[in-house]
Amino acid sequence: MKTTLFIDYENVQNVTLSQLTVKDMDIKLFVGNLQNKIPFDIVTEAQRLGDKLEWIKIEGQGKNALDFHIAFYLGYFSSQNDFDEFIILSKDKGYDPLVKYLNSRNTKCKRINSLLELSTTRTEEAQFQDESFSKVLENLRKIPKQKRPRKRNTLRKHIRSLFNNRIEDTEVDSIIDHLFIRELVSEMNHNISYNM
Repeated sequence: MKTTLFIDYENVQNVTLSQLTVKDMDIKLFVGNLQNKIPFDIVTEAQRLGDKLEWIKIEGQGKNALDFHIAFYLGYFSSQNDFDEFIILSKDKGYDPLVKYLNSRNTKCKRINSLLELSTTRTEEAQFQDESFSKVLENLRKIPKQKRPRKRNTLRKHIRSLFNNRIEDTEVDSIIDHLFIRELVSEMNHNISYNM
């Protein structure tokens, strides 16, 4: 069985491809029509993966344009390969009805919020509880729901300000990833909602 990973690069830009073990995995990295600047680190990691990674720059633009491209490719590949597994890397819950439908048709598919979910066991995830994460969680719970950050970029700025901008971007990203993994936050159409 082969796994195909579809990366929604418009939605998840902090991708560390070196976290992947790609022995039985193909990667389709979808880039938006207007995304013309890709960080050098990602390009370097992509080269290491060789023909296991395919860049797909979508045509056209508009609300959910990239999402529809992923849905098309997912349908195409699932019709060609009955026993393969498909994973969508995106924090956007808009994919969830499609994932549920595919699974009801015996096509193994799931959506993940972070590559950490491929490399982190449930036990390791349950043990993730550092001081920074606890501080952010406690702070967000104190803010009235209607006043919490609604966009991911605003949430990043909020976390940075909580630490007086003395926190590394990688730590901010890790905190946000763990909020999504634990389903304390979710995203649909680029809007964050809170489940806490």
